[in-house]
Amino acid sequence: MKQVRSTFNLDQVIADIESHTKVNAKKAAFKAETAIKRQLTGQRSGRTYKVSKSGEVHTASAPGESPAVLSGDLRASITTAPDPKGSTALYYVGSDKDYAVYLEKGTKYMRPRPYFEKAIKKALNDIRKELARSMK
Repeated sequence: MKQVRSTFNLDQVIADIESHTKVNAKKAAFKAETAIKRQLTGQRSGRTYKVSKSGEVHTASAPGESPAVLSGDLRASITTAPDPKGSTALYYVGSDKDYAVYLEKGTKYMRPRPYFEKAIKKALNDIRKELARSMK
C-alpha cells in the first residue's frame, strides 16, 4: 500500500503565525486609534459660550455626547503603543491626559461624555472583517 507523506517545519509555521498575529494586532490598534480620533470631531449640541482667551464662540458637548474639541489636546493625545513587556500581539491605545477618563466615565459633578468605548464598538466590526480577510 502506498502512502502519501509530507514534512513541514513546525518552527517556521509557528514563526509565520506569530508574524501574522503581530501585524494584525498592530493594524487593529491603529484602526481603533483612528476611530477614537474620529469620534472626537464634529459639532455638539451643548452650551454655547465665548472662549475668554480667543473670544471665539464654542459649543460644548451635552451629556452623553462625545466631548467637543476646544484645543485638540485630547484628540492629539490618543496614541497606540506596543506592549512594554514585549508581547508581540498586544498593543495599547489610549491617552495620557488625566481628564480623558473623567470625560469617558463622568464624575459626581459631570455626566459622561463617552467617546472611547463608543468608538471601539463602532470600529470592532471593521477590525473583525479585516482580520478575517487577512486569514484567507
